Order: sequence, then structure tokens, then C-alpha cells
Amino acid sequence: MNAAPQRRVAFFTIGQSPRSDVVPEMAALLGARVRIDEFGALDGLDAAALAALAPRAGEYRFATRMRDGTQIELDAAAAEARLAQVMGEADAAGYDVLVPLCTGTAIAPMRTLVVEPQQVVDHLVAGLAEHCRKVGLVVPLEAQVDAFHMVVPLSCETQVVHASPYEADAGQAALNFERAGRELASCDLIVMHCMGYAERMRQVVAQASGRPVLLSNRLVAQTLAQILE
Repeated sequence: MNAAPQRRVAFFTIGQSPRSDVVPEMAALLGARVRIDEFGALDGLDAAALAALAPRAGEYRFATRMRDGTQIELDAAAAEARLAQVMGEADAAGYDVLVPLCTGTAIAPMRTLVVEPQQVVDHLVAGLAEHCRKVGLVVPLEAQVDAFHMVVPLSCETQVVHASPYEADAGQAALNFERAGRELASCDLIVMHCMGYAERMRQVVAQASGRPVLLSNRLVAQTLAQILE
């Protein structure tokens, strides 16, 4: 009996690849039959090119991860344009699915199926919010809190707090997630709205808040697992 053909998925980070902080947890949900290739919007860029992607005053920004684990902030529009370019270069390479590893980026349609995390997460949360009084959202940067918006408006009250998944000091990171959880303890549901959040971070927020907490990369990975079966 012939073995089932291997499926191929391409992950794209707005930072540098590989994303050793995110992809292994997602890969475990996809199974051994799925081959994963990773690409980074910042791969191969020199200091001048990175500087050109720096946040502009008053504009929305993203936080992402460099290969060495450090955090970098990028201008959202410039990062989206660079990500679309990198994804476009892989569009004809025979992948089953293309997946940007960001819940804030808008991606133009391509020939290959694109699973866009922002659409997956935000529409699911919007559906769940129909029966919630208040939804909590955790984002990486303090500067994102006031400007944060969902692609689908929620029907209930929302509360947004920040805690970076890229904090270098593990002790400080734990304190940040504990604080975020305590601040959102009055919510019916909490969503960690960044693909960089890991299961250990979700557990801290859940314990501190006593509320159900959804992890964005797990929601996307579970969707992908069914698509790639």
C-alpha cells in the first residue's frame, strides 16, 4: 500500500527565520507527514535595510524576533510590503499552503492557498464574543494597545493589555504575563493575539487570570492540521 504523499507548508515570519520559538509547537500539531519550510522577511538584510523598516512616528508598529532571539520593532506597512514580497517569491514553489506567522498582517491573495492568521483568529474570536460580556486581548507592545483593532468588530466590551513574547529576561517575562492575566481576570475569554506567544506563556496568563486563554498559533496550527490531512 502506497504511503500518503507528503504535504508541504511554508511559514513566513516578519522577522528572521527559523522561528524556533513558535514553529516546533505548531509542527507537533501538524504531524510528521507535513514538511515545513521557513522564510523570514528580514533574512539576509543588512543594517541599512533593517533601518529602512524602522517604525515611523505615530504609525502602527509590529514586534518580531531576530534569529538570535532579540526583539525588533518594525513599521507595520513596510513590514507587510516586505512580507508580501517574500511570500510572492515562494508562491510558485509547489506548496500546499502559505502561512504568515503574524496575526496583524494583511496579505494579498496568491495562487497558493494562504491561511492568514489574523483572519482565522479574529473571525473565531468574533464568533465567540457573541456570547461574552468582555473579551481580553494580549498584544506584544504598549504602543499597540490604544491602536489595536480586530478585522471584525467585536460585539462585546474588550480590554487590551501588553506583554512581549520576546522579553530576554525570563523572570521579567513571567512577571509581565502574570500582570497581564491579573488585569484581564474580569474577562470571559482571553486571546493572546500574536503568533510569538508560546504555551508556557499561555499557562501563566491562564493561571493568573483564572480565565480560558486562547493561543493564536495553536488556533492556526489546528486549522492547518485539518487542511493538510
